[in-house]
Amino acid sequence: MLTEEVLVQKFITVAKGRCPKLGELLQYCHVEIVNFYWGYPPKLFQHFAVYSPNVLFVLVNAYKDILKGVAIDLGISDALCMNATRIIRDPASRLKEKNPSLWLELQWVAVPTKKDYGPLDRDLPYSD
Repeated sequence: MLTEEVLVQKFITVAKGRCPKLGELLQYCHVEIVNFYWGYPPKLFQHFAVYSPNVLFVLVNAYKDILKGVAIDLGISDALCMNATRIIRDPASRLKEKNPSLWLELQWVAVPTKKDYGPLDRDLPYSD
């Protein structure tokens, strides 16, 4: 069985192969596998969560069909696009207490460290 880190890397590699533009966007995102159990007896469900910054969320979400196809090909049930900026700025969020490592990863994604997103600037729906 593949570890989650290897599976995430395979997901990113296959997504880049299917759509190079999506590969450019994923370098600014955080991708991880989310596990949950449902039903009785509990059945394991997994999906890829793609956390993207607010300025790229619309662009990443446009490729959700490709992301879902890659996830299904890798044996994972689904792929979800999540807005990292909204998650960390939500005043009711308990993520910082419940999962501080994910909260810190989302801080890195949501707060840009450089002024621009390089070649992606021309494709952004809005800019400063």
